[in-house]
Amino acid sequence: MRIMTILRRMAALLLCLLLPASAMASTLAADANNTTVQMSDTLYGLFFEDINYAADGGLYAELLQNRSFEYEDILNPKSADHYTGWAFNMTFGATGTAMVKTENPLNENNPTYMQINVEKGEYRFANLGYQSSTFAGGVPVEEGKTYKAFVWLRNAGDFEGQVEISLTKRTGKSLAVPKRFTITDEWQKYEVEFTPVATEDAVLSFIIHGTGSVDVDMASLMPADAFGSDWPNGGLRADLVQTLMDLNPSFLRFPGGCVAEGSYYRENFYNWKDTVGPIEARRENFNTWGYMQSYGLGYFEYFMLAEALGAEPLPVVHSGLLCQARDVKEAPLTIEETKAYAQDILDLVEFANGDVTTEWGALRADMGHPEPFNLKYLAIGNENWDTIYWTRFDILYRAVKEVYPELEIISSAGPVAEGSLPAYAWSVVRSKYPETIVDEHYYMSGEWFLENTDRYDSYPRTTRVFLGEYAAHEATQPNGRRPNNLYSALCEAAYMTAIERNSDVVVMASYAPLMAREGMQQWTPDMIWFNAREVMLTPNYHIQAMFAATVGDQVVASECDTMNQLVYHVVTRTEDKLYVKVVNVSAYPEEMMLSLSNVPDGTAIYTQLTGDRAAANSFVRKDNVAPVSGECTITGGQCTVMLPAYSATIYTFDLK
Repeated sequence: MRIMTILRRMAALLLCLLLPASAMASTLAADANNTTVQMSDTLYGLFFEDINYAADGGLYAELLQNRSFEYEDILNPKSADHYTGWAFNMTFGATGTAMVKTENPLNENNPTYMQINVEKGEYRFANLGYQSSTFAGGVPVEEGKTYKAFVWLRNAGDFEGQVEISLTKRTGKSLAVPKRFTITDEWQKYEVEFTPVATEDAVLSFIIHGTGSVDVDMASLMPADAFGSDWPNGGLRADLVQTLMDLNPSFLRFPGGCVAEGSYYRENFYNWKDTVGPIEARRENFNTWGYMQSYGLGYFEYFMLAEALGAEPLPVVHSGLLCQARDVKEAPLTIEETKAYAQDILDLVEFANGDVTTEWGALRADMGHPEPFNLKYLAIGNENWDTIYWTRFDILYRAVKEVYPELEIISSAGPVAEGSLPAYAWSVVRSKYPETIVDEHYYMSGEWFLENTDRYDSYPRTTRVFLGEYAAHEATQPNGRRPNNLYSALCEAAYMTAIERNSDVVVMASYAPLMAREGMQQWTPDMIWFNAREVMLTPNYHIQAMFAATVGDQVVASECDTMNQLVYHVVTRTEDKLYVKVVNVSAYPEEMMLSLSNVPDGTAIYTQLTGDRAAANSFVRKDNVAPVSGECTITGGQCTVMLPAYSATIYTFDLK
């Protein structure tokens, strides 16, 4: 198939070079009143996973790293892990030690804390935040903004003096008015607000004025203007939330991905109950991607974010299996254990939808949301396959359906696009669970996406697909990354025209991964990149935003007469708008006549993304590839347009 496609494209390009310009004009014809299928109203959404420090160090607004000293590598635990992100004995002439302790902790879910034993001097220690250096902290603060800090402290029995909380440079120079506290022999929360006098890469410092032993746990520093700052966790990073809002998502899938399954050991299973309630009581867990999850961004916050985005919440629960794609070191849940685990899933639905008189509905209300979240979708399993999955899926599926028959259940088709794994999954689904939505995942080359735009044409029309993870992967670059370049975005756009054409079958789709912190990524490409202070949007992001902003209600029958086989299109409509989406993935511009029956004369607007094939954005040139807008005129149902080489263009025509 690939060889034939290449030969056809070479022939088409040769003809384009030989024919005169007048003979190369193309036509896209459609009748606005001739519709084919009803489009899904949940077509484009978001998949959020804590990969690439997307949650801790990213969307979650907490500025401190390892704030409660719980860091520990599940595969190779060592005491040094608990010191990650902190620096101790930072004052010249002071004498003291910092020791990891677990006796009589602040909370049994997070048993580790630090005991500071001071012999003399003003002993200073600090949380450095993320990506600090020898000379600068990793806590970004801005002049004039307000930041809220707290820490839990306890006098270990022999301390005489006070503890100062201060926002400083790494050198110790103060950036805001500090505050001192006299502490008691019981765990107590101490709170401070800071307004920095300069924009700096800071640290949160603790200075012990006195001698003796002080116990320290659960420190925090948050911007006061965080999105959802009144939530129990302190809120989310506002600029990143805005990038999600601008995508107009119809659903939010969370918390993974492989994170939802956990890896290696059973204690690594993602337990939603660990992620709700007061943040000091949330049990931290090792992340599948190699770092810790504080769970400050937990299930309550995911539901709140979905509500704020106007998106359907779509939680993914593990299916009793640790991540099948990894070196699992413990057996999956037995059949009896899986039956018992089903209650956790039922409790989750109760947390989302239960009345305030129920146990878990009452917890939701106590956290600040007495109204139900109106959960409609639940995915059982992430990228699971074979009999070991379907045996457990059946138990969990039946348990949920018995109590909540109205819930839409999503099943897994495995981690690949083709071959025996998805084939077997589809055979099981069609014979036993035809009403489920089937979650397909695949990361393929750009060429694969172009060659497989007919993938869903032949799917039975009773089938419902959730394309839960996809992205075009280009060759890895010398910097070790697969690029988020224009070509990859256009290959995805070409494929998305086919998704829209088949949106009676593909009812949901989400690019993955969603976010990555610059310099701390484990996976590329990613749709949204950020650092401590800035956000950088990729061409892939712009394509997703362009398509999501112009989702129709119905697909319109259309034909495209062109010799360029690298032009892809779809036409859709709402009650009063017609959307014509055309993607040119070739190196040649294309003049095209849009022949659109039952479209009134007037001016149409268009949004276009174009540039060099390998063009990409960076933090230095964030708008190197960015959408531009324009206008064109339609008269007598005809409009002549020019499609630049390597471009995606969406035309919006008024129908009234």
